[in-house]
Amino acid sequence: MANDEPLTLAEAAAFLKVSSCTVNNMIKRGDLVGRQTGGTSGKYLVLRSACIDYLSNPPQNRPASMGDSAKGVALCQSPSEAEYGTVISLPRQAKELGARLALRTRSRP
Repeated sequence: MANDEPLTLAEAAAFLKVSSCTVNNMIKRGDLVGRQTGGTSGKYLVLRSACIDYLSNPPQNRPASMGDSAKGVALCQSPSEAEYGTVISLPRQAKELGARLALRTRSRP
């Protein structure tokens, strides 16, 4: 059958109209069925029927900024509302730590 023809990563990418890197990521995520030849360092082969199935039934997408709000939890992206003991960015952590250390050493000559 023509739909069971194995395609290389580049051929599958051309068929799906995406890059080879995208096809590789789709296989690793499990969105697209592919088989790796020659062990862990081999090349991927994808059946044409798997590409058609992917196009017929694409995975459910959600906006990248949706985060956990799909679960009913509203996320605040503002760093001004962070409380002590919560996760903050590394630059902010460095700034706060530097300010606290500077307080202890200012009075010394």
